[in-house]
Amino acid sequence: MSRFGQRSRVSTQISTWTGNVPTTYTYYVFSSSGTLTVTTNGNADVLSVGAGGGGAGGYGGGGGAGEIDLFTTVALTTNVTVTIGAGGVGGALATQGGDGGTTTFGAFTSSLGGGGGGCPDGTRTGRNGGSGGGGSRTGTAGTASGSNTFAGGNGSSTPVNGSGGGGGGATAVGTAGSGTVTAVSGNGGLGYALTSIDTNLTSANFPISLASMTVLASGGGGGGSIDLTAGTGGTNAGNGSTNNTTTGGAGVSYGSGGGGGFYSTTLQPIGGAGKGGLVIVRVRSDAGTKVSGGQETITGLTI
Repeated sequence: MSRFGQRSRVSTQISTWTGNVPTTYTYYVFSSSGTLTVTTNGNADVLSVGAGGGGAGGYGGGGGAGEIDLFTTVALTTNVTVTIGAGGVGGALATQGGDGGTTTFGAFTSSLGGGGGGCPDGTRTGRNGGSGGGGSRTGTAGTASGSNTFAGGNGSSTPVNGSGGGGGGATAVGTAGSGTVTAVSGNGGLGYALTSIDTNLTSANFPISLASMTVLASGGGGGGSIDLTAGTGGTNAGNGSTNNTTTGGAGVSYGSGGGGGFYSTTLQPIGGAGKGGLVIVRVRSDAGTKVSGGQETITGLTI
């Protein structure tokens, strides 16, 4: 033994903490109906969006947005039928906008379509839906039902002929028609930002299915007239028409509502159509789950 006593042995190994390791996913996008084929059972995350409602003609209400069911984990043990709701058709001067169709992922999810807008010369009340359609003139807005949905805006009866309300969106109500000297139709409610749902959901990552889209499920704007200002749709939804030769704007992003039409003494263009629904299936690359299907498949994205 050394005269200095027993020596201790000191380890020189250094541990390095790297934090959370990113998880890699594959995404399967359904913008039209089809089948998710399951070849190896396992879990997956599912996002489902109902279709947008149609705007009404004349200074009608904007269409409401479809319901959004955010990513939920499900156990896949067999093939799954995917049904994508169709966008609601645009209504005429005396016809409400059509309701958006319901989107389903087997028995796991059922996302309601948005309500159609109320019309000036027929049923002025906005239709109920996922998010409600806007009312027209004396008509009240449609109500909301389901997840991430809001009511539309009421119509207004002043001044002169009145105005239409905006359709409800996924994160906000549609605004009501207004004005005492000059009438103004309501704006559509804002939708749900794609990157707030999943940071990978960008048009750069999904150049086919998400091209030009930044949100899902916005409400359409109320229609215009020779004596009123048309409403603006929420982001990627249809705007109300601003002239008598143009229909209301159609919904651009999935689940978004169409804009109201336009009224003049000679021509009354119809409202814009709502956009159809959407399903995205997200699978962890290390989960062992094996599936296929949809219109676009994107691999290798990390969260």
